[in-house]
Formats: sequence, structure tokens, C-alpha cells
Amino acid sequence: MKKRFLSVFLAAAMTTSLFAGCGSTGNEGNEGNEGAQTDVETTESEATQEASSGDEVTLEILSLKIEEAPQAAFEQIISNFESTHEGVHIEIQSMNSDNLKTTLRSRAASGDMPDIVTWMKEIDEEYLLDLSGEDFLSNINEDALSGANKIYESGTYAMPLDNGYIGLFYNKDVLEENGIELPTTYSELLAACETLEANGVTPFASSLSDLSVPYMALIGLFAENVYAANPDWSAERDAGEHSFVTDEGWKKSFDQLTETVYQYCDPDNAYNLSYDDCAANFANGENAFYFEGSWALSSIRSVNSEANIGIMAFPISDNPDDSVLLCFPDTSLSICKDSDNVDLAKEFLAYMASEEAGQIWSENCAVSSAINGVEVDYDPIAADVNAYISSGKITPLGDRVLRTTFTDKLWEIFSYYMLGESDWETTAATLDEYWDKAYEEQQ
Repeated sequence: MKKRFLSVFLAAAMTTSLFAGCGSTGNEGNEGNEGAQTDVETTESEATQEASSGDEVTLEILSLKIEEAPQAAFEQIISNFESTHEGVHIEIQSMNSDNLKTTLRSRAASGDMPDIVTWMKEIDEEYLLDLSGEDFLSNINEDALSGANKIYESGTYAMPLDNGYIGLFYNKDVLEENGIELPTTYSELLAACETLEANGVTPFASSLSDLSVPYMALIGLFAENVYAANPDWSAERDAGEHSFVTDEGWKKSFDQLTETVYQYCDPDNAYNLSYDDCAANFANGENAFYFEGSWALSSIRSVNSEANIGIMAFPISDNPDDSVLLCFPDTSLSICKDSDNVDLAKEFLAYMASEEAGQIWSENCAVSSAINGVEVDYDPIAADVNAYISSGKITPLGDRVLRTTFTDKLWEIFSYYMLGESDWETTAATLDEYWDKAYEEQQ
């Protein structure tokens, strides 16, 4: 029997990350939704009955959604839930990924876990409640639900709320002003960057003070170069059929990160830029490209709601057909199994799975919903994402299907190669070592 633990280790040298992290769209029908809403409105758990009798019940949520938009969505959703549950109070704390991991490590050690947490793959199932068989899960798109729980051997521990993506945002006005057609091949992208630089425009928005920005680009690149080409790569690596040292797809991903996102981001100035600065600069037309995830859209729009932008898959080769968009389940909720308020926590998840809450979340966060029956025209950029999905040019396999011990090391060392401080043989040998270590821990 495997023995697993709460994986929360990140290199101290790394700067604070803003991981967020989505799958195929969840808009196929709404069977079961009416039933779930009825449960939320009319069924009282023991905790709710206790609260109604005069005793206050507090439900605690820890969230890594630190952006303004999801916090506003949670505020509205919580207000609605509290209004139908007398005596129930929901406390939500939002913090970045690093702080949430540290907090969970401390609370797991003391046996004081929260009631609900926004899902992170670093939380092993031994700490979470298996939601298999819960009626409200019928409201969730099956592909999104499966994708959110793919890391587990069995069971359902995460309920996805939305679908996200990592791709290449582009500013249409900047390209047009510089006489550049949208690049569809890698050669065209490099040529566009050269033209932009010659015209005094920094091609890529990126940060070297917050390494989560280029790390998101790396995730998008290995999703295309490795997993879109071979969805079974991880299983084959476990079986000893591959090595990072000799794998062309992984090396190509690191090289393209170095040659484009780093090379054309004004490296000297990038040390002065934060995640928010990158979104603002791109929104205001100071850059043509921004390789980021769907969570960046609300930050971009908060700076410039009229920014004329689109999103595309990064052109990884000179064959446009090789380019696919990474799409995966993003924000998900999990119930901690040792919660004193499990019944009430289930009621809250049932409400989160309703069309009403799904609409609030999707409209505020500008994301496609994983909840059946919720269709929100959240942004003009949605047409670009839907075009990739409808044509089947997506991959759901990125860092979320990788073991935590490995991804922690990947996060720790990726920048050394990007910055020219490590060669490929050294970097790849370390990745091989930690892949094997993560595999052995899981056995």
C-alpha cells in the first residue's frame, strides 16, 4: 500500500508564485441541476439545524484565489448561501500558493484542517473527503470532473468550478501598428519579435522578479511539445522508456522558453516587473505577447477593459497543425475529511454546483463554467478558446498530472537553464532524478 504525505515543499530561493491553474468546456446540458438546487434550498443538515436553534456555525474556507474578481464572486456567493442558512457564517481566507501550502502543512500537523479548500494537487487524498456519489456532482461537466481528479488513482476529491487555459495572449493593435500578421509558425513568431524590437517595442511581457510568469509559459510549452504529441509519456517514463536527457520534446520546451519568452522580454527590465506589472503593460499595449493562463484575463481587463486582444496556441514548429491549446479544469473545491461541518460543507458545494452560483462565478471571473447549463459570453476572447475546443486542438495534460515532488523541483530549477546558468545535461539529469524519486514515493 502506498504511503503519501502532504507535499508542500518549495525552494526558498523562489519568489512568490501566483499559480492558479482547466479542461474541455462544461456546457452540455443541465440534467440533475434542478435537484441539486432543491437540495440546497430545502434540505437542512444537522449543522444547519443546530445553527437555526441559536448556535452559530462557522464554515472555514482557505482559498488561493487572491485576485479581485474571484474574491468578489465568493463574496456574492457566500452572501446568498448565508441568507438561506440561518446561523451559518462562512469565513474565507485568500492567500497565494506558497502561503497556502505552508498554512496547510502546519494545520495538517496540528490536526486543525479547514472545512473547505480550493483544490491543490499538493493535498493528498488522505486529507480530503471522497465526494464520489454525491448528487451535486451530476451538475458538473464529466470531462472537467475527470480531469480535476486525474492525479488520483480512484475517488473524487475535487469539484471543478471552471475551465482554464494557458496560451499566448496577443495584442491585436500592437501587431497591426507594427505591420505584423498574426504568426502561425515558430519562424514567423521569431520574425515578428525581431520586427517589434527594431520598432522599439518589447515583444513579450514577462517577469524575472516573479518567476511564476515564465513558469506558466514552460507549462504551456511542454504540454504542446510533450503531452500533445504523446499523452502516454508519463506512463512510459515510469516504465523507463524515456529520459529527460535525451527527450527532444522537453529540451525543445526549455529552449523555446529561453529563445522567446526570456530573450524577447527585455531581460534587464524584467527584474523590476511583477505579475501585475506584466498584465498592465500588456493591457496598455506596451507588449505584443503575454504567455499566461486564463486567470490573467481578469487582471488584464481590470487595467484596460477595451484592450483589443486574442489568444492562440504557441506556435511550437513551422507546421501550424502542431499547435494546440492547453485547457484544463482550473478552480476546484475540496472538503477536508476531518471537518466538523462535513454536511454543511457538502451543502455549500451543492450550491456552488448550481446554475445560480455558476453564473455568478463565470461572470465575475471571466471564465467558462464547468457547471452544466451555465453559458456566459464572458469575454470576446472566449471565441478564440472555443474555436480550439470545437476543432479538437487542445490538450488537457500539463503540470497538474505530474507528481508534486517532481513539479516542485521543476519549479525550483527551470530558471537556471533559462538564464544560462545550467546546461541541459545537468538540468535534465536532475529532472530524471526527481521523477524517479516522486515515482518511488508513490509506490
